[in-house]
Amino acid sequence: MNIFFDNLFGKKSKTKGEVEIVTSSENKDIDTQNGKAEKWSVAYIEDLTSPIVAGSNYLTLFSTIPEVFFPIDYIASRIAGANFQLKKTKDDSIVWANKRMNGILSRPNCLMRWKELIYQHHIYKLCTGNSFIRAAMPDVFSTAEKWRYCDNYWVLPSDKTIVEPVYGNMPLFGIAQTEDIIRSYRLEYGWNGSLEIPPYQIWHDRDGSAEFYSGAMFLKSKSRLASQNKPMSNLIAVYEARNVIYVKRGGLGFIVSKKTDATGSIALTDDEKEQLLKQNFEKYGVRKGQVPYGISDADIDFVRTNLSIAELQPFEETLADAINIAGAYGIPAVLVPRKDQSTFSNQATAEKSVYCSTVIPMAKQFCKDFTAFLGLEGGGYYLDCDFSDVDCLQEGLKESEDVKTNINKRCREQFSCGLITLNDWRAQIGESMIENPLFDKLKFDMSDEELDKVNRVFNTKSGDEKDGRENQKPSVQDKGK
Repeated sequence: MNIFFDNLFGKKSKTKGEVEIVTSSENKDIDTQNGKAEKWSVAYIEDLTSPIVAGSNYLTLFSTIPEVFFPIDYIASRIAGANFQLKKTKDDSIVWANKRMNGILSRPNCLMRWKELIYQHHIYKLCTGNSFIRAAMPDVFSTAEKWRYCDNYWVLPSDKTIVEPVYGNMPLFGIAQTEDIIRSYRLEYGWNGSLEIPPYQIWHDRDGSAEFYSGAMFLKSKSRLASQNKPMSNLIAVYEARNVIYVKRGGLGFIVSKKTDATGSIALTDDEKEQLLKQNFEKYGVRKGQVPYGISDADIDFVRTNLSIAELQPFEETLADAINIAGAYGIPAVLVPRKDQSTFSNQATAEKSVYCSTVIPMAKQFCKDFTAFLGLEGGGYYLDCDFSDVDCLQEGLKESEDVKTNINKRCREQFSCGLITLNDWRAQIGESMIENPLFDKLKFDMSDEELDKVNRVFNTKSGDEKDGRENQKPSVQDKGK
């Protein structure tokens, strides 16, 4: 059975800090000429003398340590909760009736919804530093416009995916195409054994700089968690210590004699120790017929050797480590879950900051890169994401609208003075240019007919806006005087 799982998932190599028991039968005689006995390996001795540290299996740490799970899930779940839309490149309008893209944005493969694929992609990216999305399609359709011919998109397990380089004269750091450097991507997972995937079917999304040395990390990025090895190690130690105290209670202390004579303390005799233990096991306990207190004929005392959870103060250490790990992902300390969380009044501001500095930029970058991977530009489309329904961003949207209103007011005055054209106006408010000669003219270069058209647009609102006093009713305050 063990061989089956080794073949299925791959046998894990021992990382530093993980104790590997080496028996005498497994050790080789290091110095047989001198007749020395079999020795322990140096690695085993280091394991006995070194503290337990976190390994490099970050996916396991993510799924087992809450302080590692929190920042990664915080970002990935919020990106996955965005409203992804297909838009036209020409005018940024939303496309609702594209059947193929609607299918991809609904169910990118037979097992997942779009939200699940986005979440899984960013979990792998943030946790391991790499994520691989495959467009599963026949080799005959090796086209740039994958969205037209491919209906199946999968997030590959990044820890089981290896980038295979082109052997020989590989033009790395030179003039080259992807196929000149990457021979294939090899997936070693599940019942397929080893699956070779051509480069054009893979989008490799890194969370950092690529490694260029040969090996399993070729063109891969290191995880952010690599910088948090010590905090994660401390968390493991704290959780283990708390578990020992709660479950086993550890070594509580020693029973010592209080008897003394002229020379000093008198130790308990062997008969007294045996009698004390016998009385303790027979009469003291929580089982039927036992009492919750002990009675001893000997004059004894108890010396405590263990520490309580309060004395160890693990919660302060846990919070400090959690803040360090969250900081690696741009999460402020105020958002880290803690006992007194309700006392913070600036959580909404901090959450808005995370959206603006981390979540939205990462989501926008995903849309831009995935647009290129699908080849949507060839069809005049691009993928975008919308966060307008997020509560903490509503205040920011109001501020944005106020800014746009002020820009419109200023542009109207500048157009009326003949300083800018209508297309200049549209550019300042983020709108696309209109290919019409009228929109490229200054006001003083327009004919009377063109001015009439512009004025009709400006005067579509109520005539009250022409003059602030034209339609006001006369004041009757001084009537009769």
